[in-house]
Amino acid sequence: MNQLSGNKVLLTVIAILLITNIVMLVLFLNMKQHRNEPKRLGFTEKLKNQVGFSPEQMAIFEPKKKVFWTRVREKFDEIKKTKEDFYKYMYDASVSDSVMEAKAEQIGKQQKELDLFVIRHFKEIRTLCTPEQLPKYDSLLPPLIERMTARPERR
Repeated sequence: MNQLSGNKVLLTVIAILLITNIVMLVLFLNMKQHRNEPKRLGFTEKLKNQVGFSPEQMAIFEPKKKVFWTRVREKFDEIKKTKEDFYKYMYDASVSDSVMEAKAEQIGKQQKELDLFVIRHFKEIRTLCTPEQLPKYDSLLPPLIERMTARPERR
């Protein structure tokens, strides 16, 4: 191999290494920026910071929140179990349409109970607000509803 083609190979290798290092540096700095971004505030923090819930209001809200999430998890588990049982029917040719219809209605009933429970919870928390806090509280709900009703790939 002559010296000119050897130099071309070395220059090519150096260029590739330089480009690789630049790309790695950009990726590293981009990751560092994302780590420094503030975390999205949760609903509890928004009640304190944006709505202006007092310590007394928070003392009433916190136990309600714990009960709410316990019940929501239970209801989601019930729906999940019912749906798992329902979708097992696709493997069993002997299951009648009426049995599948009944199971589908059970899923609908469980979903209805969950949705009503959620609405009642947020209406109950709304009663804790002062008249001045109501518009602020109400402004928190549309994005929350959007997240709850979004398709899974948008969450």
